[in-house]
Amino acid sequence: MDTTLIAAIAAAALVLVLLLLRKSSRKESEPTIETTSEQEVESSVQEDTELPEPEADQEEAVAEEKADEQTDAEIAESAAGEEPAGDLDEEAPAAIDEVDEEPAQEPSMEADVQEEPEQAETQGPEPEDEAPPETDEIEELSETAPEAEETAEAEAEEEPLPCVVPTLTIEIYETRLREREAQQQEALAKAIAEQDNITRDHVQIELVAVTDRIALLEDSYKEEMQWRQAALEALETIAPDADEDTIKSLQEELSSGETVQAEKLFQEVADNKGDNAALAAFHGGRLAEARVDLYQALERYQQAVELDSDNSEYLKAAGVMARKLYRYRDARPLLEKLVELLASRDADSVELALARRELGYTYALSGALKQAGPLYKQAMKTIADQLGPDHLEMGISWNQIAELQEAKGQYDQAAPTYSKALVILEKELGPDHPGLDHVLEKLAGLNAELEEDEKAAELFGRLCTVREKSLGATHPKLAMALQNLAEAYRLQGQYEAAEESYNKALAIMEANHGKDHPAVAAVLQELAKLCFRQKKNEEGEALQKRATEIFEQSIQGQEDDITEDALNLKEKE
Repeated sequence: MDTTLIAAIAAAALVLVLLLLRKSSRKESEPTIETTSEQEVESSVQEDTELPEPEADQEEAVAEEKADEQTDAEIAESAAGEEPAGDLDEEAPAAIDEVDEEPAQEPSMEADVQEEPEQAETQGPEPEDEAPPETDEIEELSETAPEAEETAEAEAEEEPLPCVVPTLTIEIYETRLREREAQQQEALAKAIAEQDNITRDHVQIELVAVTDRIALLEDSYKEEMQWRQAALEALETIAPDADEDTIKSLQEELSSGETVQAEKLFQEVADNKGDNAALAAFHGGRLAEARVDLYQALERYQQAVELDSDNSEYLKAAGVMARKLYRYRDARPLLEKLVELLASRDADSVELALARRELGYTYALSGALKQAGPLYKQAMKTIADQLGPDHLEMGISWNQIAELQEAKGQYDQAAPTYSKALVILEKELGPDHPGLDHVLEKLAGLNAELEEDEKAAELFGRLCTVREKSLGATHPKLAMALQNLAEAYRLQGQYEAAEESYNKALAIMEANHGKDHPAVAAVLQELAKLCFRQKKNEEGEALQKRATEIFEQSIQGQEDDITEDALNLKEKE
C-alpha cells in the first residue's frame, strides 16, 4: 500500500515537472520583436538568475532616468564654466565604456534555438501517454538546429569581400606624400614667378593639405586605407557582374596606392546615373581626395549630392571640401541641408552637434559671425552632455570659438579660450602631438600681439618641437616657427637665443630654396638687425650686404621676365 502511494505521488510529480518544462519551453521559443536590446543584454548577463518582476524593472528605469538627468545637468553646468558636483570626470568615461561593451553581450537568437533541444534532452525520457505535443515540438526544434548549423556553415564557406592588403606601407605612403609636397612647392614657386594668381592659390591650398597629412601621418594613413577598403567594397555593389580578374586587378591597384582604374570605373557608373551612381561619385571623390586633388574631389562630391541629396555623408563631404577650398557660397547651403536633415532624424545626436559646428565654423570664416554663435552654443551643449566637457571634440570646439573671438578683435577673450582648448587637446592627444600645431601657433601669435613675449616664446618653442618631430628638421614650416621664436626672444632681449633660432631658420631656408632666394634674404636681414643691436657692426654689415644683393637679383630677374614677356607678346602681334 505504501509502495503504491509513493509510486502515485512520484508519477504526479513527474507530470507536474513535464508541464512546467513545456510551459517554459514555449515561453523561451517564442521571442517577440518588441524585446529591447537592453532586455536582451540583461538576460545574457543574468543567465543563471531570475529576471526581476516588471514592477521592479519600472522602478529601476525611473531611478536610472533620474540619475541620467542629474548627470546631464552636471555636464551642462561644467560646460558653462561651473564646477560639477561629484566625480563626473571619472564617471562619464566609465559609463561610455559600458555602453560600448553592451552590444557584445547580446544573445544570438540562433544560439537560443540550438540550445533548447539540448536542455530538453537532459530531462530524460518522457511517458508516451503524457505529452505527444511536446514530442512534436522537440522534434521540430531538433530539425531546426541542423538547418541553422547548415546555414551558418554555408555562410562561412562564402568568400568574404576582398580586403585591401596594404602593400602601400606607411613608409611608402610618407615618401609619396613628401614627393607630392616637393612637386607642389615647385609648382607654387613657378606660379609666383609667373604671377599666375589662380594657380598659386590652388597649389597653396593643396600644399597645406599635403603638409597636414605628413604632420598627422599615422592618422592620415589609417584614414586613406579605410577609404580604399570602402572603395573596394563599393565596387562589389556597383559592378556585381565584374569578372574575378577585374576585381583582383582593382584590389591590387588600391592596395598599392594607385587609383586610376578604380576612379575611371566609378566615374563611368556615376555618369550613367543608374541606381548606384551617387555611391560611385562619392567614392570617386574619396579617391581623388586621397590623391590630394581637392578640386576634382569637390566636383565628384557635388555630383553625389545632386544624385542623392538626402545622404548625410555626401552632404558633409561636399560641404567641408567646399569650405577647404574657400568656396563658402557652395559650402553653406550644403551644410545647412545637412543640419536640417540630421535634425529631422534625432535632435540630440552627436552627429547633428558636429554638423552644427561645421556650419557655424563656415559662417564664422565667411564673416557671418552672428549666425555662427547660436550654432556653437547648441553644438557644444550636446557635445558636453553626450561626450563630456573634456572630450577631444570640446577642445576642437573651444579652439574654433577662440578663432571667432580673435576675428572679432576680442583678443583678451580669445587668449584664455585658446588656452582652454590647449589644455583639453594636450590631455587627449599628448604634449607633443601634431594635432596641437594649430592652437599652439594661434595662441603664441596672440600672446606676441598682446606683448606677452615670455609666454609667446614658450609656445613658439613648443611649436618648433612639434613641427620638428612631425615634419622633420628641414621643413619650411619649422623655419617659420623658428623665426617667430627668434623674434620673441629678441623682444625679451635674449639676443643669443634669438640669433641661434635665426641661424637654424636660415639653414633650413638655404636647404630648401638655395642661398640666393628672397626668403633667405629676409632671414639674413633680421640677423643683420640683431647683430647691430649687439654692436656686432661688421658682421651685421656683411649680412645686410648679402641680403641686399639677393633682393636686387630677384627684382632684376622679375624685370627681365616682364621685358621678355612683353617682347614675345609684341612678336605675336
